[in-house]
Amino acid sequence: MKRAIFGPKSVALTLTAILLMLGCFALAQWQWERKSARDIANSLIERNIDQVPAPIGEFLKVDDAPDPEVRWRHAEVSGTLGEYLLMRTRYSFGKYGYGVMAPITTSKGDRYWIDLGWVPAGLSATDLPQISLPTTTISVLGRIRGGDTLDRPGPRGSLFGMSTEDFSAVTKTINTKRIASDGGGYLEAETITPTSASMPTPIPAPEISSGPHAAYAVQWFIFAILIALGRFLLLREDVRNSKTAARKVRDKGQDLS
Repeated sequence: MKRAIFGPKSVALTLTAILLMLGCFALAQWQWERKSARDIANSLIERNIDQVPAPIGEFLKVDDAPDPEVRWRHAEVSGTLGEYLLMRTRYSFGKYGYGVMAPITTSKGDRYWIDLGWVPAGLSATDLPQISLPTTTISVLGRIRGGDTLDRPGPRGSLFGMSTEDFSAVTKTINTKRIASDGGGYLEAETITPTSASMPTPIPAPEISSGPHAAYAVQWFIFAILIALGRFLLLREDVRNSKTAARKVRDKGQDLS
């Protein structure tokens, strides 16, 4: 019986089961922490997204990171758009495309970044979308973004310059430092007035959901329990077999005597 419990094979199996259980508990805790973080993010969205719009200058300051507590607040800005940038690896409704960002300069000379939305990709990597932005003064209503630390960490995708004359200029990498140098905050456009047919499709408002993290946490916890139960049943079977073998040896010895 002692060999069935403390033998090398039994000890190795027990240690393996313990390690697997610890791994499952760690994964369960990680998923639960992600759920908690998601709940905090959802609370911020629900608290801010329905508030009355305010001028963008109340939320975004040049050369200063935005206050995380103002994310998802609605803001308004008027001005003229500058040269736009494309962001690779953007998806909308399951379709691959590009995100489009451009700076807007107000009549006072203040500059802010605008996430104009999404455009579908061409047939090849060299077939870039043609976007015609308004050249006159426009008004933008959108959501404050930037300083994100959760599932949507700021503007996704590699940024690169757009040039319709020289494709080699298009591949010039800029990355998010160009936006970060302006404070890191930006406005996610909902409506642009006036607009045009070739304008990007605005990004929809975020869906309020806790996601699958709670279910995954419970799933990993159940896995840990199943591992413990499986090891217990296997150990019980080994002990039972050991007792049966010992009884047979004892009975055989009695028969010989």
